[in-house]
Amino acid sequence: MSGNKANRKAFKALFYSFAGFLFLYSLYLFLSNLDQLFVTEAAVKTREITDVWGDDREIMNQFAGGFWKDPYFWKSLNLTVVTTLITTLIASIVGIPTAYALSRFRIKAKSIVEILFSSLIVMPGSVIGICLIIMFNYGPLWDLQNALGFRFAHSLFPGMVIASLVLSFALGLSAWKAAFDSVNPRFEQVARSLGSSRWRAFRTVTFPLAKSGIIAGIILAWTRAMAEFSAVLFFCGTFMELPSSRFSEFTKFIQMDQADWVSVAVWAQVEFGNIEYGFALAFVLVLIGGISVYIMHRIGAKGYIW
Repeated sequence: MSGNKANRKAFKALFYSFAGFLFLYSLYLFLSNLDQLFVTEAAVKTREITDVWGDDREIMNQFAGGFWKDPYFWKSLNLTVVTTLITTLIASIVGIPTAYALSRFRIKAKSIVEILFSSLIVMPGSVIGICLIIMFNYGPLWDLQNALGFRFAHSLFPGMVIASLVLSFALGLSAWKAAFDSVNPRFEQVARSLGSSRWRAFRTVTFPLAKSGIIAGIILAWTRAMAEFSAVLFFCGTFMELPSSRFSEFTKFIQMDQADWVSVAVWAQVEFGNIEYGFALAFVLVLIGGISVYIMHRIGAKGYIW
């Protein structure tokens, strides 16, 4: 017994040491590069920044410190937040009833359905993006697009919603099903034996007990959709350098023209050599992800995720 306690203490010491090292090193990286987020007059005077960005984008003379003054950043953030909200709403409306059905009912080929959605979680986003391209460029979905006169692939809407929905739905579904599995079905059976309908038993018994897990699934679907990169890049591409004439008046009105998904914008800026600008955008995603995880911990729902 004493040997097991010693092993547990050694494991905890090793784990906390490693976790502490990662946290402190990450903190060091952010703090050591914090000056990159602010204007450096020396860089402006020596034209070190202008030579990289070019005179046509004067705002970038302020280095990454000017990223919040750049319309591209706000358009991209606006596009990502709005699209992610739509994605999360669709995933929740479809996923929560689906998770309840998988948890409570006997469904033929239930294990196949569970394996299918579970495999999506570990599948690379690039594979999802390529599969979506094939799905929407051949067969019935291609005929449907021809009839509608609209292409889903390489579009802001609904292309980005579709690309981010797949993994968002799969990850949210796993959390919602775990939440319903944690509630003993006998509670519902007792409520129904006392005269409650299935809906009332769900609303008054199951839902309150599974509420934290359901909220965790919604937050997880939200963060997964916002962090999506490969599927969005493969299925939709980038829109920053497209001419303004390629966008509808409505898209311009809601300030989403010539914008990219934020995670795609990080990649695009790094590819263009704008490392500091990409770092600033990545920092925004880090903040959003950290706040989301903090909320999940505060509501006591971390057990449904890891």
